Amino acid sequence: MRSDREKTTLMAVPARTRHREERNRHLTVARGVGILLLMVPAGILLLCLGSYFSGGDCFSATAGDKLGPHAKPGYLSLNPDNKHHSAEPHSQGNSRLLSNGTHWFEPTIILVSLDGFRADYLDRGITPELLRIGRQGLRADYMIPSFPSSTFPNHYSIVTGLYPGSHGIVANMFYDTEVNDTFVYTDPKRNVSPHWWEGGEPIWVTAEKQGQRAAIDMWPGSTAVIHGSKPTYLVPYASNVHPLAKVDQLVEWLDLAQDKRPSFLAAYMPEVDGAAHKLGPDAQGVNDAVRLVDGAVGELWRQIAQRNLTHIVNLMVVSDHGMAATQAHKYAIYVDDIIDTTKLRGIYGWPLGAIQPLDSADILPMYHKLKRASKGQPWAVYLRENVPQRFHYTHKSRVAPIMLIPELPYYVTTRVSDKFHAQKLQSAEEFPVTGAHGYDNLHPLMRATFLAAGPAFRSRDVRAPVIPEEEERVAAAAQEEGRLARGQVEADDGSRISDMDAMQNYLDLVRNALVAGPASSDLTSPRKAAKYQAEYDAMWGESHLSEAVLRNIRHPPFENVELYAMMARILNLKPAPNNGTAEFSRWWLR
Repeated sequence: MRSDREKTTLMAVPARTRHREERNRHLTVARGVGILLLMVPAGILLLCLGSYFSGGDCFSATAGDKLGPHAKPGYLSLNPDNKHHSAEPHSQGNSRLLSNGTHWFEPTIILVSLDGFRADYLDRGITPELLRIGRQGLRADYMIPSFPSSTFPNHYSIVTGLYPGSHGIVANMFYDTEVNDTFVYTDPKRNVSPHWWEGGEPIWVTAEKQGQRAAIDMWPGSTAVIHGSKPTYLVPYASNVHPLAKVDQLVEWLDLAQDKRPSFLAAYMPEVDGAAHKLGPDAQGVNDAVRLVDGAVGELWRQIAQRNLTHIVNLMVVSDHGMAATQAHKYAIYVDDIIDTTKLRGIYGWPLGAIQPLDSADILPMYHKLKRASKGQPWAVYLRENVPQRFHYTHKSRVAPIMLIPELPYYVTTRVSDKFHAQKLQSAEEFPVTGAHGYDNLHPLMRATFLAAGPAFRSRDVRAPVIPEEEERVAAAAQEEGRLARGQVEADDGSRISDMDAMQNYLDLVRNALVAGPASSDLTSPRKAAKYQAEYDAMWGESHLSEAVLRNIRHPPFENVELYAMMARILNLKPAPNNGTAEFSRWWLR
């Protein structure tokens, strides 16, 4: 007979066995569920890959998303896995679409304006990001602004390819005799009226009219309805917006779904110009502003690279003009000491003097008084029809009938206005320093900046094209014959073919640009030529390279009216009539 303890032990054995068997069954079920859960996403992934490579639809995390060439994806993923995906256009449907490895894109331009960023600011040793971008693509020695070298006229010249005398934004402030109204750049209610802007067609209007989308962050003129069109995405001007916030906005637009994404994007950054106006171009505050925008543009390029878009997105960095130092009071030209300013509607175009009499009968008497007073002085006075032809400044209703053009660092004003503006500088100095621009557009201190990188632009690894002499002659003849058809005529509205020839060599250009008048014969001497060439090579840090090699990694100076047609070509748009030359793009682009 078994004891109670023995009975208990015998009963416990089957119980432990049953518990172990039940646990094994649970583990088997769990393993099966786990395998099933792993197989479902693997199957979906295989389906997606098969659908993707066949050009069909594919499931994604967002309902209705597609990864094919006609996709409507959600936001882009940073650092796409397939960074070595072919950059060739898709062979079906829209042949212009390019892949970054996860999404499809139209050829894209991002245009960034650094207001007042003088060309030689790049040589101060404080712009590593801009120089890095320029080395990856192309950098101009400098870009020549249009006359007058002011903000609104030149921003509109950049995006229309027209001189201010053609597009009609002839200054930051001007009076129009035809509409009896004054354009004031700081008054958004007045300057948004379409009639101010319809003398030209900006690139964002060209894009929108031809089925592409544009996105503009604060570019001058972008808030106006121009030829019945506005950008799809628009951020109006606001002061004190950090440059990095504008970078975030540009990237947010890049990240939109394909059917919403713009192909032309632009942003305006005024920090450098604002600092130089307050402090003068050589102040520490200007260097701080230069560093600020350099870092912002560098961050933009990094964001483009993170999205594997450097073979798709073309980044163009420009400025509208340079900057010179002047001193309040010391270099003032007081018009009220010469003529009766109570008979004027206004004096516009500071530091120039665009003099608009109330009565047209006073034009000639005032002109003759100013002409006599200008003898031996650092300024010249012209009737509108006699303004030097190279300025292309001929708009009859917006260019004032009397133009007073000073030499640097002089400026045109009245005693009351000068006192008011000097007080705004908040300086205890007798002659407070300030920054000024708007002068002769060929003056070295007015030179603007241009650099670009992206798939459309040649790199230092791609040789510059050589145009045979006969082809060049034929192209020049065709250009001349086509002027009437393209609206590029020497007409009353100031339309002209660009004066600059992109194939001229650097020394010829520097002889023309270093002096306002006819080139001095001294500049043609071998000694002078060697001096300028040495300075040019030193600027680029490529003095050890031959001229033939240097030609492939830099570009001689050019006028900003050349950019519109180049952007249209990159975006595959038919350009509106403009003053730029078709041959210009052949040098810059692949």
